[in-house]
Amino acid sequence: MLRKIRIILAAVVFIAVTLLFAGIGRDWWGWLAKLQFLPSTLRLIGSFTLGNVAVVLGILLVALLVGRIYCSVICPLGVFQDLVIWLRRTLSKPFKALRKRFKFNKERRWVRYPVAAAVIACIITDLQIVVALIGPYSAYGRMVKSVIGPGPAPLLIAAAVTFVVIFLCAWIWGRAWCNTICPVGTVLGCVSRFQIFGVRVDEDKCVKCGACSHACKASCIEEGTLKIDYSRCVDCFDCIGTCKKGAISFGRVKEISRQARNDTSSVISTGAKRSGEISDGRRTFIATGALLIGTGIAASAQNMKVDGGLAHVEPKTARERNPRLVPPGAGSVDNFYDKCTACQLCVQNCPNGVLRPSTDLEHFLQPQMGYEKGFCRPECTACSDVCPSGAIVKVDRDAKTLIRIGTAVVNPYICLAASGEESCGNCARHCPTGAISMIETDGTRRPVVAEEQCIGCGNCEYLCPVRPESAISVKGLQSHISK
Repeated sequence: MLRKIRIILAAVVFIAVTLLFAGIGRDWWGWLAKLQFLPSTLRLIGSFTLGNVAVVLGILLVALLVGRIYCSVICPLGVFQDLVIWLRRTLSKPFKALRKRFKFNKERRWVRYPVAAAVIACIITDLQIVVALIGPYSAYGRMVKSVIGPGPAPLLIAAAVTFVVIFLCAWIWGRAWCNTICPVGTVLGCVSRFQIFGVRVDEDKCVKCGACSHACKASCIEEGTLKIDYSRCVDCFDCIGTCKKGAISFGRVKEISRQARNDTSSVISTGAKRSGEISDGRRTFIATGALLIGTGIAASAQNMKVDGGLAHVEPKTARERNPRLVPPGAGSVDNFYDKCTACQLCVQNCPNGVLRPSTDLEHFLQPQMGYEKGFCRPECTACSDVCPSGAIVKVDRDAKTLIRIGTAVVNPYICLAASGEESCGNCARHCPTGAISMIETDGTRRPVVAEEQCIGCGNCEYLCPVRPESAISVKGLQSHISK
């Protein structure tokens, strides 16, 4: 019964996170993004608040108490791998020769710990491209984003490669990715090596048939020796359901020898005697989630309409901005790109099409702002609501209107009003802060920007009728200014 409850729990979390990456349900389950370990750790580095500390320490405490349940319930990439394993087992049932049987493998420390150390070094040195490519939450978000909506070729290629690698690893070796490459799995594994409660073996009932070892998707149960490597056990509990003798249960791990604790490749469970107060089959959590939601969000039409017009016009081209524009709540360009894990959550949840993945190597797949398809509405706080890593801290609507992220600049050589060809004034009419005024000079009325009032929302740039580059554009501020 508990096993079924866990299946339902894992499926609900998996579906909710997938929908969140699809831009659905931000107000309902957006808090799930804040429970992801790697983004939460990055958020903690820049904002040492009680809430951030509680999330990180809570995940570590759970790992110390009951092991890596996080990897089988909360982590969407972990649940996705379990789904692939379940699919392999289901499809191979009619074919005995193809039935998947795992076997014990020693811990690949020579890969596992150097990769984790390299990721930590990249976080310290702000080399976020490595974090974006390896981080489990970002990897899953990249895959969902490539399915849900259009994106640049680098994003699609990276997502396709990620999907193929993760899928094949799970199909052939089970949870090998989690226990060899994933830095989150390595960190939690160092803690769960000393977990208090876990899978245990009753030596009196065990006949050493090896069924548990063949069912273990983490390949952490050594057949015939009763050795369990708790640092790699992801608490899937397949072994409990597989044992026909009832020799495996979940309870307090007792009498772990010092020798076993110091063995970095395996930890011996000495088979605590079964007491009457601990029942068989206690535990659960098989992360078989639901199939990836294929709900598509239609891309914005390429042909845009100018203010008050219905005619199809030439689309605007993306411009290079130096400094770059980053969303309100980021604080500065450096803070944004130092903490962003490129999970694509803000990109998918931006209702105005302002955020898109970068394609340059320095900020590969990390979001950048542009006003070709929309502008950053002063009342919208979607990106700050969903960002899990602290790259964009939460801001309310009133505070957002007081944050300057950039300044509008007029190019008089192509401005319709400044050139005297016609009186336009779109930028002044639609500026939400009144920062743009039409001033008459030499017989023509031209736009003039009051920099201290401009917040850099991009409304003027988006609605400017000049194509392919707007006559008024927003230049980003390296550090944001709060009025």
